[in-house]
Amino acid sequence: MGVASVTGGDPAVSVVIATYNRARFLPETLDSVLQQRFRDFELIIVDDGSTDDTQQVLGNYGDRIRVFYQENHGPSAARNLGTRHARGKWIAVQDSDDLCTPDHLETLFGLIEKNPSYGMVFANGCYLGGPEHNRETIIPQDKSRRLARDNVRLVDLFEKSIVRLQAALISKEAWRTIGGLDENLRICMDLDLAFRIIIRYPVAYLDHVVFLYRKHEGNIGRDQERRLLENIRVIEKLVREFPEAREQLGRERIACRTAYRYYRLAKGRWKGGDRLGAREALRQAVSLRPLSLKYRLYQLRWV
Repeated sequence: MGVASVTGGDPAVSVVIATYNRARFLPETLDSVLQQRFRDFELIIVDDGSTDDTQQVLGNYGDRIRVFYQENHGPSAARNLGTRHARGKWIAVQDSDDLCTPDHLETLFGLIEKNPSYGMVFANGCYLGGPEHNRETIIPQDKSRRLARDNVRLVDLFEKSIVRLQAALISKEAWRTIGGLDENLRICMDLDLAFRIIIRYPVAYLDHVVFLYRKHEGNIGRDQERRLLENIRVIEKLVREFPEAREQLGRERIACRTAYRYYRLAKGRWKGGDRLGAREALRQAVSLRPLSLKYRLYQLRWV
């Protein structure tokens, strides 16, 4: 059994947390979910093959949570497993090291109640350790207000990866229709999922902070090479699978973003001493934007 639903039947929301060796952060995360003002939810934990004290930590919560275990297959596979067991009509995916604000579910579900046709609603987050990147919130304030005021478009998600699963509430129908998370992705699954949802369903945004992001050395997102490679793969997948995306975004915008990712990949490889890999990534950037003086100059310097 999970957290009891106030209706006595199936809960409105299923909160799914995938975890792998995060025993030291897990209690604070679970407590932040269990202390939600909104009560009509269940809490599902998928242990993705942890080798630390995760099972002992989870045992302390008794029937307040539902626990599933699998061999280590990565966060996307673990989250997909959790959603397959979800009883709610709405899915909230949380990370096992971040925190929910007390009004997290209350805020997001309040918008859903007004318009249940949404495939996804999402909001903002802030940094647990204080301001980062010269700003208080993950999505800058000006952009956050604009997204809330205007309809969220594919181009908004494309120009900057603004969707965090920790800040979203997703229709289980939409999740199943698009096939859930791509299990080959370990970092950019948020962006890929958001692309596939917004192509098919209306998406809304709230200018409100609903989670706190914890930065630490174990964050998988710190793997910059993997992040950039996955970002490129997600863009290529979007354009390949949804021809209408190419029409909405335009060839130039797609080429610019993809080339910039290759350029950043090239700089990271060069700094790390992978000269051959850097030149190849830069060649890809130049092939996408042959008139870019910056990319051409780097290419000449690295010859």
